[in-house]
Amino acid sequence: MRITAILGSPRAGGNTDLLAAKVLEGASAAGWETESFALRKMSIRPCIGCGSCWKSERPCVFEDDMGGLYEALARTDALLLATPVYWYAPTALMKAFMDRLVPFNRPRGRPLIRGKRAIGVIAYEEQGPTAAEPLVRTLELSFEYLELRQAAMVVVDGVGERGAVLDRPEALQAAYGVGRGLGG
Repeated sequence: MRITAILGSPRAGGNTDLLAAKVLEGASAAGWETESFALRKMSIRPCIGCGSCWKSERPCVFEDDMGGLYEALARTDALLLATPVYWYAPTALMKAFMDRLVPFNRPRGRPLIRGKRAIGVIAYEEQGPTAAEPLVRTLELSFEYLELRQAAMVVVDGVGERGAVLDRPEALQAAYGVGRGLGG
């Protein structure tokens, strides 16, 4: 079994990355192979809505790093999307990635993603659930639309400074538990 993490934070080693790493650590302890991709290191053009992915065998007209991500998502058993909250939404990096998932919506692409497990990881500075609610709902609807099975949503508030989540052992343990709970 393989879990693939898509890291949408522009800040390397930040709270979102740390939480995602804990999920992957738990999954590895449960016998899963893990891989992760930091979108901040990749070149992904925004979807232009041209519709070519529906008319062509190619997943997209753009030849950028998304091509490798299509392959990774097709071979994975679980998908982890990790993003901090930016203005009550995913980061621009994550949004560009999500917009480019259209090839999995076309009839020949849907079987490549349908039924896989999905996990959301969200970290943000504000206190309380309100700031994350739009992003949580975005991920839930996206998982549902792609016919993914939502396995968990890790949402941690009050962690604005880099590494602040390290002072929240309960959050780190919960993230680890999500990965470990995937089973073998």
